[in-house]
Amino acid sequence: MLTQAQVQRYSNESGLRDIMIAEKEVVLTFLLQLLSERGILDRLAFKGGTCLRKMFIGGHGRFSTDLDFTSIEEHDHEEIILDMMAAFEQVYHGIQFGIPDDSYYETQDGLSWGVNPTYSHDWNQGGSEIKLQISRRETPTLPTERRAQIEQSYFRFLSFAPAEIVCLALPEILAEKIRACSQRNKARDIYDLGVFATRPLDQALIRRLVVLKLWQARDTFDPARLMQKFQDGRDFDWDDLRQLLNRAVAIDRERITADCVRGFGFLADLTEDERALARDQYQREQALWDRLRTELGRG
Repeated sequence: MLTQAQVQRYSNESGLRDIMIAEKEVVLTFLLQLLSERGILDRLAFKGGTCLRKMFIGGHGRFSTDLDFTSIEEHDHEEIILDMMAAFEQVYHGIQFGIPDDSYYETQDGLSWGVNPTYSHDWNQGGSEIKLQISRRETPTLPTERRAQIEQSYFRFLSFAPAEIVCLALPEILAEKIRACSQRNKARDIYDLGVFATRPLDQALIRRLVVLKLWQARDTFDPARLMQKFQDGRDFDWDDLRQLLNRAVAIDRERITADCVRGFGFLADLTEDERALARDQYQREQALWDRLRTELGRG
């Protein structure tokens, strides 16, 4: 583990209000390295806010304190947990990871599972925990990508070269962020989308992915309702963001919401097939979903 002085320097450079956010960012790098070395990540594709920061936008993104993955193939979650427990038996570069007996959970619908690994080291002996969640709702729709981690200033103090990590393709990560915004009220989701709202995007691809993913979640998709949610901005818990950003960065709610309304307005341009699937809450249109998903694979 890095020294407290090294992490404090990184925290200061990043303008964080709390050194422990920087500490967890560093610990996540060590945990990804360990899981990669032990082959556990071979069965998973990285996604979510931590993935966006570490693999796609670096310091331009917010900090994140958990790890999210999608299963690449069918797997026995108990086998993966046992592999993690074996990997955590020995201290890893000064960090002791562990999995408490009561930290495993499975969602009620059975579509995802997770553990909350604990960790401790010399200058944080009380330790903390990391939320690690794996979705088995579906295998990746688009081909996954093996990507190098974007260099951070603390990398020069590491005793290893950070591993390349298999990730969901960016359009699929953004589609999952849009699905999240449709289903929950975390400001970190709309903030992440705002980073990309002014960038060139494959609009037709993302729109199709959003429809497919909400259908998979047994939910309807109403683009007008989502745009209204973006425009109002009132449903999002904006205070949740503050500790994850440079203190010099003002949370400009009006700009973020306006960028998302403009940048993702293309979600309203549903094709006839997409519109039919978007209304199919009870998954009666399995054949249509299969066809639209297969068409993306051919593309």
